[in-house]
Amino acid sequence: MRYPLRTIALALALAATPACASIRAGQTEIVNPVGAARTLDQRAYALLHSYAAVIEEATDIVRDPNAPMAFKRALGQAEAVATPAAETLEIAITAYMNARADFETSTSESQPTLERAAMGLTIAARRLGEAIAAAQAPVTELEELVRARRG
Repeated sequence: MRYPLRTIALALALAATPACASIRAGQTEIVNPVGAARTLDQRAYALLHSYAAVIEEATDIVRDPNAPMAFKRALGQAEAVATPAAETLEIAITAYMNARADFETSTSESQPTLERAAMGLTIAARRLGEAIAAAQAPVTELEELVRARRG
């Protein structure tokens, strides 16, 4: 594992994020966790979780001696694009969560302090949305490669 502390932190964050997946009583249905997420931070955590799961599967494929070398190269190239996008997303979600906490604590403060916190939260939310949009395509491409190998 390349970043064990990040993995543990991500796992804890995902465990604390409610309702990232849809559950239907009496039916078994697999739902895209990013599509099922209701809030911006849930979407970000769901995308990071998808990335982490795909990276684990891609690692297994790369270790498989029967996997074609060209496919391993394609996975490596897709991972090289997806990883920086996921890291940027991780930074953006941290900034967003910090800005949201600042906003929540400043609700009892003076009007200028509240306005600054609201502006910071707005900027962080916009940047988080941009990071989600930027990470979606590379993570999806990597996920599709892994699915193609699984069959």
